[in-house]
Amino acid sequence: MINRTFFRLALLCSLSICIITARRLEPSFNDIEQTEFAQQLQHAIQIISRQEDDLSSTNKQQQAPSTSSCSSPSSKWLKSVISDVSTEDLSTFFDNHLHVLPFVYKLHVAPRQYDQEYFGLDGEYTQEITAVHNQAKDFWSDSGVQDEIYLLSAHGSDLADRHGKLVPTLELLFRNNYDSEYTVYDHATDIQELINRLPGGYNFPLLTFNAFATDEMDDKVEDSSIIIGDGYFQFQQALGMDSEGPEYAHAHEFSHHLQFLLGGVSDSKSGIVQVAKKSELLADAFSAYFLAHDQGGNMASEEISNVHSVAFSVGDCVKNNEGHHGTPIQRKCATVWGAELADNSEDDMDKIDVFEFQDRFEQWYESVDDLNDSCQHVHSAAATSRSYRILFLQVIAFLVGGSVLL
Repeated sequence: MINRTFFRLALLCSLSICIITARRLEPSFNDIEQTEFAQQLQHAIQIISRQEDDLSSTNKQQQAPSTSSCSSPSSKWLKSVISDVSTEDLSTFFDNHLHVLPFVYKLHVAPRQYDQEYFGLDGEYTQEITAVHNQAKDFWSDSGVQDEIYLLSAHGSDLADRHGKLVPTLELLFRNNYDSEYTVYDHATDIQELINRLPGGYNFPLLTFNAFATDEMDDKVEDSSIIIGDGYFQFQQALGMDSEGPEYAHAHEFSHHLQFLLGGVSDSKSGIVQVAKKSELLADAFSAYFLAHDQGGNMASEEISNVHSVAFSVGDCVKNNEGHHGTPIQRKCATVWGAELADNSEDDMDKIDVFEFQDRFEQWYESVDDLNDSCQHVHSAAATSRSYRILFLQVIAFLVGGSVLL
């Protein structure tokens, strides 16, 4: 059986050594754990743990602030998937970071064979992802973004190859922590036994529920990439959003490469640093702008409406966490804003410079915490409603020849 305590401490104490001796990568192992979907997964686990503690304790601990006004489809889905796994297996799963292993393998260990990459459990999204990738490269070619951004995919099935893929990945991460009593092969065997107990086995969605952009993959060749795991596609399928979900995922991650060009984002509101939130909303806006633009994805209004729904589905409700990536409403509204910017272009051939786009986004973002379900700023919406009321009363007064007290 996997020694969970041993490997938890091993990661904390010697992870930096493992990364330094490995091929340099952006993001690092720690960065993968900090990506959007990985953090949502960790938060879902925390919620379930709190609920279990509350049920078993006579003195309930203080609960997290109510999020009744915020409902996250991705969090609900994660909790439903997790509910099918035993508590012990779930603990072992995360203690050994199985949700990261397929990505570490592809980014650190796997040979570069870009023409053999496929997307989806059976490659069903490969053509779709490849097409939107080529469109995005053409659309943003004048921005100064990296010329070569490679497509990578993460598959839980890679972990089924014990000797060729799983063992090298574990050696990379835990090389200094094995001994004669517990070898890397023992560890690999335990991990595979655990995976076989999971619903779906190597296709268990949480093994690969992630998507992110990398700025550089090793020291010798400065390759940039977009990597999408099978679990993301399974998530979109479960919610019935896999029609535009793949395009949104790719366009969103490609937009992070535009942010690399811009030098990243920074934000401090109410004393809480929320760079992750601002970064994700900017990527949402960029992606919707591209997908809606006639020279980009050229999506029809119904397709763009689906993009708004997909963006809504990936929002989270952990508003006071520094890793917060925007509420569902904020994620949707960022895509609404970006798509409207494309629709309102005076010339269909015009494209906004990425730096100007960021400046306009900054102005919109100032009131991002004041958005309602219709993506209107609450105070502005209230003022508009009062204006219509006043106008209505004035018209009535004019028609009846009287006066109205406003």
